[in-house]
Amino acid sequence: MKKTLLLFVILLSILSCGNSEKSSTEKKGKSLSKSTAQSPCELLTETEIKKALSIPVDTKTSMKDKSTNFPSCFYKWESITWPYKVIGNQMAEYHAELSIVLVANVNKEQYETSVSFYKDGEEEAGIGDMATWSKKRSQLTSLYKGKLFHVHARTSADAASNKAKAIHLAKLIVKKL
Repeated sequence: MKKTLLLFVILLSILSCGNSEKSSTEKKGKSLSKSTAQSPCELLTETEIKKALSIPVDTKTSMKDKSTNFPSCFYKWESITWPYKVIGNQMAEYHAELSIVLVANVNKEQYETSVSFYKDGEEEAGIGDMATWSKKRSQLTSLYKGKLFHVHARTSADAASNKAKAIHLAKLIVKKL
């Protein structure tokens, strides 16, 4: 019985070592592939973002760097809110937010497919190779040197202000690409 238990423990240890080596290799592979893809969180500093969005420097920022389908960066400022109508006369608070999504190796046709979902798309000149603004989504999509990026900026109920801020951020991103 003791020999069987000892054999079982040894076998389990061997299998565990094999799995940890595999995990280690997988982790190395993931970090290598992630390091070759630029994160949109690395494009602009928090200070640059706050300045472009007219957010006080000392305001607490929550940031999430996600890479589900495409590298994405989400910012939120809980202390900056404004009321908006939900249903009927019910009101809720909306928090200031920004998201940046970056997609590499995109051509003109893929860009056009991406912006075709904007029913209210307006072309914007002077931002990368081409750019389109969607008021409904409060988002600017731009193509520059084969990289497509979305900038969703909503820091107030004023759509014109959100647009101006998204355009400003997009121009900063183009300089960094």
